[in-house]
Amino acid sequence: MEQAVPIETSVGILSGRDCIHLDTVIQDANKNVMVFAGDISGTLVSKAIDWIPYRLTFIQVLAYFCCELDTYENLVNTTSCGSFVLMEKSAWLESLPIRYDYDKSAYKHYRLFTYDDVYDIIATEYEFEIGNSVKTE
Repeated sequence: MEQAVPIETSVGILSGRDCIHLDTVIQDANKNVMVFAGDISGTLVSKAIDWIPYRLTFIQVLAYFCCELDTYENLVNTTSCGSFVLMEKSAWLESLPIRYDYDKSAYKHYRLFTYDDVYDIIATEYEFEIGNSVKTE
């Protein structure tokens, strides 16, 4: 059975609707990445901080789905344990007909809840950067 597992970031577990504010999403087909950038509310992380810029890059993106948050919650019976989670035993990943020359075991299903939208992303890994030196545009 599919299970959402919160991802421990450098600022702790991200949780709550207001935690991740998204300013930009860039899909770079040449590098096969998706980059999310914005600000994180320090009151909604397990390690208390102030508002802080972030950049979250998904690498070797194979597929993604985006939906407005309230619609998503009506569409999928979900009880979120965090704003950034790894979907273990993902039904979507298991059913995805990945091309024969890709190693299916290398891919993971990530779910990202932002203030307005939810993203389901199939990728091999991610990089999470925070701090004032992170560009959000």
